[in-house]
Amino acid sequence: MAKVKVITDPEVIKLMLEDTRRKILGLLRNKEMTISQLSEILGKTPQTIYHHIEKLKEAGLVEVKRTEMKGNLVEKYYGRTADAFYINMYLGDEELRYFARSRLKIKLEIFKALGYEFDGEELLDVMDSLLAKEHEYKTEISKEIEANEEALKDFSNEDIIHAIEWLAMARMGRDEETIKLLKKLGEILKK
Repeated sequence: MAKVKVITDPEVIKLMLEDTRRKILGLLRNKEMTISQLSEILGKTPQTIYHHIEKLKEAGLVEVKRTEMKGNLVEKYYGRTADAFYINMYLGDEELRYFARSRLKIKLEIFKALGYEFDGEELLDVMDSLLAKEHEYKTEISKEIEANEEALKDFSNEDIIHAIEWLAMARMGRDEETIKLLKKLGEILKK
């Protein structure tokens, strides 16, 4: 299984964001599971889970890891195709951009609840631009990790994910446009 898999297809990203599929991928992060096990945990019919598993298989996110005979039945155990999936919602697809931006609006509500005062649209534009930059760098770095999988086999997924974060910050720190955006963010979000 791959450590990191970069997902750039907007249709696959949308497929992953569906609630039941997101939960299935979360459950399969820790162990291989059967349709019956997933069905019981998620409180959905086996048919429903099977449908979602098939969609995830078609997208290359899930695969049959092993099979076991249970009486006359063959039970398939499903697992993820990568320990971590990195998605970039800033690839130009309008629906994904809208989704990413709407999630940012929740942060604005938190800032207001904490007593910050700001122009919402201006702050939203700055945050959106910063996230687009961050996603651009994380996508590049994740692809680099994908290409060097063998050299990283002894490192934990958590450490690799943190390395991606740090490398992205380092690249952002060398990007003049990003530095200007961070300064603007600092000016807007001060009490």
